[in-house]
Amino acid sequence: MATHYFGTMLISVQGLQLLIVDLKNLKTVERVHKELSVGDNLYRHEPIQFELVNQMTTALRGFLQILNDYQIRDYQLWGSEALSRAINADFIADQIFLKTGIKLNWLSISEETYYRNQAVLVDLRQKKIPTGQNLTYLVGINSGNTTITEFDDLSFLYSNNYSLGPVRIAEDLQSLRQSSPSSVEVLSDYIDSKLSDYKRLLPQEAIEGPSELILLSSMPLNQLTVKNEQHHTLTADQFEAIFDKVLDASDQFLIEQYGVKETEISLLLPEILLVRKLMHLTKAKSLHFSHNTVLDGLAINEAVRMGYSKYDFSEQTINAANSMANHYLVEPIHGKLVTKFALHLFDQLKPIHQLTSRDRLLLQVASILHDVGAFVDPHEHYLHSDYIIRHTSIIGLSVHERQIIAAIARYHSATTPSEDLSHFQKLATSERLLVAKLAAILRLADALDDDRQQKIKRISVSIKSPELIITVYSNENLSFENWEFSYKSQFFEETFGLKPRLKQRSESSK
Repeated sequence: MATHYFGTMLISVQGLQLLIVDLKNLKTVERVHKELSVGDNLYRHEPIQFELVNQMTTALRGFLQILNDYQIRDYQLWGSEALSRAINADFIADQIFLKTGIKLNWLSISEETYYRNQAVLVDLRQKKIPTGQNLTYLVGINSGNTTITEFDDLSFLYSNNYSLGPVRIAEDLQSLRQSSPSSVEVLSDYIDSKLSDYKRLLPQEAIEGPSELILLSSMPLNQLTVKNEQHHTLTADQFEAIFDKVLDASDQFLIEQYGVKETEISLLLPEILLVRKLMHLTKAKSLHFSHNTVLDGLAINEAVRMGYSKYDFSEQTINAANSMANHYLVEPIHGKLVTKFALHLFDQLKPIHQLTSRDRLLLQVASILHDVGAFVDPHEHYLHSDYIIRHTSIIGLSVHERQIIAAIARYHSATTPSEDLSHFQKLATSERLLVAKLAAILRLADALDDDRQQKIKRISVSIKSPELIITVYSNENLSFENWEFSYKSQFFEETFGLKPRLKQRSESSK
């Protein structure tokens, strides 16, 4: 058995996919796709038909046989965000488990974007995509959603999602197009209306200028690329020439000349109009087609987790959190200092808390965002922070992880989980412990700059049971900090069984 082989599967609105990868070199061993369209049910807000669910489980049993042939025991099954919105999504997951024994894990839009980005960034770093501009947009289009992510010299800037995709467009406009003399005009106006806020909603981190656009896993448009190639490039002029041909082409011409599948003919026009609009908005000079999928990113993520690869994509999540903090006018110096103190405490307390590097990232995001609620109202701002974080997509984080971060932010200030059981008891026991530990650490870090005057710029930490000694280096009067620290440290003592004690030394001390 090749223990470094890994299998990952995805069920989406378009069908089912299986990817088997050698984690040592990230080479594809096997890639299988089973078409199964459930978009018609989904976008009419109807339950997915029972027969389609049966076809899913039959396809999955076939995938399991392939995995067994390779003697792979390490595999995962994921469901797309779009499919998770089906009326009977829970039923689908239950039927899959009962008939195949596999647990279905749902992905959020931000996770799908994050994993697709990982796969493309690896190719960009390995020069597999011949880009000529520093400014690059990764555009993921699936049946009902479009995600736009901007990178400058491979550094993440921002990511936005729009409820706009070829299947959703086709469903929304089906009745209107039947009565309209110009399908193209109606489609174009509809797309423009959905993207009308594109410029207005750009964060301050966004950069204007000539760019390149990389299209990820598009549906009918990928038939216009060279077959069996992972990437293909069109200049803006070449794309416009294809656009002009496709606009008035007959179905037969599209099938014969471009290899578009008959079942996807109705989706080509909405998609090509959408891509053209996005190219104009992003000032793209060229369009690269990438056939990397969410599964490629999931495989890379597993290779990193298993130690076969050293790629680190957490910058996307951290930068997205910083962008969100800027949007809600969080005081930047206080935010950075609290984050610095919280991470230092986390690192020094490793023998005590026994948490993971992923938990450290959750603490970092919570530290960056703990004061976003003050934008709504400084009074009980922690409650508003909780709400904002839970209802804002952050690239690379699952919905569940956002809930944990929101809970950490909720308890960084006045209340504690023990005083707020009506909210806290919704979490599983292990998650309650995680939130309690990270919230306790954040409370200590926040107490060290509670008056926002940055009197303390450096700390050191030592554990001398039953005490946690936090040495702060400052030449100023810290009477307020000592009082606030004494109050906020009570929850830490309750959580870790260590009594925090503040010790002051002069800034010149080593």
